[in-house]
Amino acid sequence: MKLSELKAGDRAIISEIGQLTLPQTVKRKLLSMGITPNTQFSFIRRAPMGSGVELDLRGSKLCMRCDLADIIEVVITND
Repeated sequence: MKLSELKAGDRAIISEIGQLTLPQTVKRKLLSMGITPNTQFSFIRRAPMGSGVELDLRGSKLCMRCDLADIIEVVITND
């Protein structure tokens, strides 16, 4: 499932960063934001106009555009 498909309140674990053909700058940006495989997070909400999402990741609030969220594969835990 893609990160962009989650609903408010869902808890999930990042399983992989999708496309292997991503530019290095995008990969570095995701890594610097803490988006790494096996990282657990909570999906807080979707932006009102649907352009982005907000996550609680490693004790910090993180916002990202939906196009980035579309390439991140997750597994829902909801525990």
